Amino acid sequence: MLLVDDDKYLQEVYQALFLFGGVKVVSQALDGIQAVEKYQELDEKPDVVLMDQRMPRLDGIGATQRLKQIDPDVKVIFLSADDTSEQRALDVGASMFLSKPVQIEFLFDSIKELASR
Repeated sequence: MLLVDDDKYLQEVYQALFLFGGVKVVSQALDGIQAVEKYQELDEKPDVVLMDQRMPRLDGIGATQRLKQIDPDVKVIFLSADDTSEQRALDVGASMFLSKPVQIEFLFDSIKELASR
């Protein structure tokens, strides 16, 4: 998984939870530009990208658009407290939209389901 969120503390929490839940984080990014750069640098692409919406420099919508241009098969789970961005996220190619806060079990199940597609 590529974890994209501008909150460093939240990234640490996710990292610990994902380790516990058996979800491997191959890279992390603090904004959309960094997410695109890191995705391009990875030799082995992640099964899933977990994308936040509100970030500096490039938001989740813009980053998802760019990732889909690079790799039309990329699987993006959009995770945001901004429900108004749901339709836009899906329109630009997000595979799934989850609202924050999300139950961790549901997030694990969503990641595993999407990765297996």
